[in-house]
Amino acid sequence: MSALPEMPGGQGVPDPRMVAVHAERTGHPRTVHWRVAGGLPSTLGDEVFRELVTRGVLESAASGPGHISTTLAAGRTWHADGAAVRSAVQRAVAAGRARHSEDTSADQDGALGRLATRILAEEIAPYAAGHGGSIVLVDVRDGTVDVELAGACHGCPAAAFTIQGRLEHRMRAEAPWLVGVRVAEHRGRS
Repeated sequence: MSALPEMPGGQGVPDPRMVAVHAERTGHPRTVHWRVAGGLPSTLGDEVFRELVTRGVLESAASGPGHISTTLAAGRTWHADGAAVRSAVQRAVAAGRARHSEDTSADQDGALGRLATRILAEEIAPYAAGHGGSIVLVDVRDGTVDVELAGACHGCPAAAFTIQGRLEHRMRAEAPWLVGVRVAEHRGRS
């Protein structure tokens, strides 16, 4: 088996060779249903199928319930073109899964931001303010929440307990995908 072309997107894109697919015959000799281990992503990397249609290898490709259906162009054979079609199915699924992963990560980061904002406002901010300080949400990225400590909280030895013991613990109870909460560099607020 020859090496597959590198996927666009570089790092973070799953290796398409790791997508397990199985071809099933249909009633039409040029049409095969490809079953995908782990199921189909909500979107596929359809560009790889368009390339095969343009090159005259495939007549069509479409996803169906639990499978991807591919039909060879007239004059093509599975013996000659099956490996290229299998590779296209694997790349399309890998690209779709990578997109889904990116979408899920963005959705999860948004949910973490909303959760951190709520917990900070309702529970942490009043506590910190009672001690002359504040803890402010700065950023949420890749499952990590960055906060900034200001006023009496900046440099306070008990701040670590407030961040990890209270904020992170409360967030993790509602968002188990949380990677962690960390203190961002102080930008001089008071």
